[in-house]
Amino acid sequence: MKLFATTIIALILSVGLGMLAVDDPGYVVLTRDPYVVRLPLLLFIGILFLAFVLLYLSLNFIASLFRAPEKYRKWRIRSQENSAQQHTMQGYAYLIEGNWSKAESALLKKLEFNKTPLMNYLGAAYAAQQQGLMDRRNRYLDEALARHPSNELAINLTRARLLYHAGEVAESRDYLEKLRTTSSGNAAVARLLADVYKDLEDWDSLTGLVAALRKLEAFPEEETKTREQHAFEQLISSPALLQGEPDRSAKTWKSLPGKKRKDPDMIVTYVNQLIKADKLKEAEKELRTALNRRGLDKKLVSLYGKVRSPYVHYQIELVESFMKRHGNDPDLLLALARLYRYEKNYPKAKDLYKKSIEAGAQDEACLDLASLLEQMGETDAALFFFKKGVGGLLTGPDRRTGAAKGEIVLAGHDSGMIREVVGHESKTSAMPVVR
Repeated sequence: MKLFATTIIALILSVGLGMLAVDDPGYVVLTRDPYVVRLPLLLFIGILFLAFVLLYLSLNFIASLFRAPEKYRKWRIRSQENSAQQHTMQGYAYLIEGNWSKAESALLKKLEFNKTPLMNYLGAAYAAQQQGLMDRRNRYLDEALARHPSNELAINLTRARLLYHAGEVAESRDYLEKLRTTSSGNAAVARLLADVYKDLEDWDSLTGLVAALRKLEAFPEEETKTREQHAFEQLISSPALLQGEPDRSAKTWKSLPGKKRKDPDMIVTYVNQLIKADKLKEAEKELRTALNRRGLDKKLVSLYGKVRSPYVHYQIELVESFMKRHGNDPDLLLALARLYRYEKNYPKAKDLYKKSIEAGAQDEACLDLASLLEQMGETDAALFFFKKGVGGLLTGPDRRTGAAKGEIVLAGHDSGMIREVVGHESKTSAMPVVR
C-alpha cells in the first residue's frame, strides 16, 4: 500500500514538473572563471537526486560493514538457540520412549543457549534416576536450583517426587515438610506429603494433615474421607500403642476429634485394640457407652458379644434390654448366645445360636454353634454346622434354597443330607455330602 501511494505521488510530481518545464523549462548556470555551464533545471534536479541516491547507498554500505560482526553474532546465537531447542525436543522424545541415556545426553547439550534450561535439568535428573545414577540426579537438581532460585518450589517438589519414587521416602518427607512451611497453599505438596506419611505409617502426622488436604481440595472429598478414616483407624490400631505407657492407647483415643470418637468404625478399632491389650473392662465400658448412645448398631453389637469382661452378667442384661425393644434381631441373638456361652450356660447358648440362625444370622453363627456342639460332645451336629458355616463363607450370603421356615438347609446336598429343624432335636442318621 505504501509503495502504491509513493508511486502515485511520484507520478503526480513528475507530471507537474513536466508541465512546468514545457511552459518554462528554466536553466541553472554554474560559473567558475573562465568556465560557464548552463543546464536545464530538470536535468540539474535529476543529477542532484541521483547523487543523493548514490551517497545514501554508499553510506549505508559503509555502515553495514561496521554492523556486520554484530549481525553475524546475533545470527550465530539464533542458530545455536534453534539447535538447543531441537536437542530439547529430541531429549524429551527419548524420555517418552524410555531411552534414558540418550535422553540425558540430548537434554544437556547446548544448555547455555537454551531458553528453558530448567526443564532440561529436571528431565535430565529424571533420566539419571531411571539409570540408577543418583549422584548425577542430585547434581542436576542442585545446578537447576543454583541457576533458577526463583523456581525453588518446582525444583524441590520434583526432587521430593524423585526421592519418593526411588524409595527414599524419609528424605522425600524432609523436603516436603520444608516446602510446607514456605508454600502451605500448594495442593501438590500436600498430596505427595499425604502419600509419604502413609508409606512411613506416620499416622499422627497424616491425621494432622487432613484439615489442610480438605482446605486445599487436594483430593476429591470422598477420597479425603477415606484417607482420613484409614489414618485414624491405623493410628488407634498401631502396635506401638500397646507398648510402653499403659495409658497410651486411652490418651491417643481421647486426643481424637469428638466426631471421630463417635464413629462406629473407630469405636470398633479402639475396642479391638483394648482387647489385644487385655483391657476387657475398658473395652466393655466403651462399647456399653456407645450402644447406649447410638442404639442398635450391627458392628457394635457383634463386637459386644465377643468381649469377655468380668461382668458378663451385666452384658447379658444390657443385650436382653435391647431385645425387649428390637425383638429377635439376629445380631442381638448371636451376641447373647456368645455371652451365655462365656457364662458356661451351654444349653441356653445353643438355643440362642439356633434362634439367631433362624432369624437370619449365618456363617459366624453356624461356626460358633459347631464349636459349641463339639464342646458338648454332639460331634455329628457339630460337623454339619461347621460345613454349613464354611460353605457359606465360600459361596456368599444368598445360600438358602427351598427350605421351609425354621429349617436350616445346606444347599448343594442331596436328599440324604442332614436336616435339622430349629426347635426340634430330630436328626437323620446320614451325613451331609459336600459336592
